[in-house]
Amino acid sequence: MSHYDIAGGMFNPFWKDLPFTNIHDSITPDALHQLYQGVLVHIINWVQKMMSKDELDRRIQCLPPTYGVRHFRNGIASLSQVSGSERKNIGKILLAYIHPKAIKACKALLDFIYLALYGSHDEETLSYMEEALAGWYGNRDHFLEAGVRDHFNIPKFHSLLHYVDSIRKFGTIDNYNTELFERLHIDFAKQGWRASNKRNHFPQMIQWLSRREKILSFESYQSWLQSISVGSTGKERVKACKYQYTIAKFPTEPHKSIARIVISHSAPNFLPCLKLFLNSLLKSPQPKSRALNADLPIKALDVWHQFKLRPDSQVDGEVIEEVIKAIPFYKKAASTRFDNVVVLHSDSAESTSLQGKSFI
Repeated sequence: MSHYDIAGGMFNPFWKDLPFTNIHDSITPDALHQLYQGVLVHIINWVQKMMSKDELDRRIQCLPPTYGVRHFRNGIASLSQVSGSERKNIGKILLAYIHPKAIKACKALLDFIYLALYGSHDEETLSYMEEALAGWYGNRDHFLEAGVRDHFNIPKFHSLLHYVDSIRKFGTIDNYNTELFERLHIDFAKQGWRASNKRNHFPQMIQWLSRREKILSFESYQSWLQSISVGSTGKERVKACKYQYTIAKFPTEPHKSIARIVISHSAPNFLPCLKLFLNSLLKSPQPKSRALNADLPIKALDVWHQFKLRPDSQVDGEVIEEVIKAIPFYKKAASTRFDNVVVLHSDSAESTSLQGKSFI
C-alpha cells in the first residue's frame, strides 16, 4: 500500500473518463458553513487578535439594546458552540467596533454575504457581489500589516470566487444551502426531544411528530373549507398574514395606576385612547364626545413590557421571532426603550416603503 493510499488520496477517480463531466460543479456554495461558520468566524477571530478579546467584549457590551439587534450583554468570547443565527447577530454589530483601517475589508465581506443570500438575482446584483469581493481583495492587507495573518490561503475564502458562477448555473444559493436542512433538524428532532420526558424518548418523539402533522393537516383542511365558503358568497377575502403572539404569564408591573402609566410611558393621550377603545368594544358604542367624558370604572391596569411576534414566514430558512418592547423608567429597568411598530392590516396599504412618513 502506497503512502498516497494511506493518506486517502485518489489519483484514479471514477469520474475521470466520464464525458461531459466537471466534478467541480457538484461542489456548490454553502452559506451556513462557508460564510457564517467559516468566513465570518475568521474575521471575528482576527478582530479579537487585533484588539484583544476583552476589548472587543467591552465595546460590544456598550451597545445599547436596539430593536432587531441582539444585545450580547456578556460579550461574545464566552459563547460556546455558536450557532449560525448567533453568527448572523454578531455580523450585524461587528463594524461598529473594529479598527477604522479594517472597516473597508470587513464591510466588503459582509456586503458579499448579504448579497449572496438574496432570494433572486440578476446581472446587476451579481455585479454588486463581484464589486464587494473586489473590495475585500483591495483592503484585506491590513490584517497582514497588523500581524494577525501571514497569508489568506484559506479554502473557505477561495470558495467566494465561485459563488457568482454557481448562482448563474444553479440559481440562488437557498436551493442548495444546508441551513434549510439543519433547520428541519430542529423541527423534527430537537423540539420532539424537548417535548418528551427524556426517557425512552424515540417513541414519544414519533408520537409528537405524528400529532403535529395531524394538526397541520386539519388546519389546512379548515383553510380549504373556508376558502370555498368565502368563494361561494362572492365576497373578496382580505389576504392577511398569520401571526403568533406570545406574552408572559404574569405582568411586569401588576396593578399600575393609570396616572403612573401616563407619566412613566410619556403617553398623555393614553386615557382618552383607552376610553375610545373600550367604547368600540360595546355592542352599541356611545358617541365619541360622550365616551370621552365618561368615567372609567377602573383606576389601575396590569402592564407588560414586551411581547413576542412570530410571523408565519421564514428568512434564510429560519423562523424569525421579533420581540417588541416598551420599557418605561422604573426601578428595575437599566434603561428605557420604546419600539415603534408599523402594522400592515390590509392589502390596501403600501408595504414596500413609508414615503412621506417620519417616525421618532
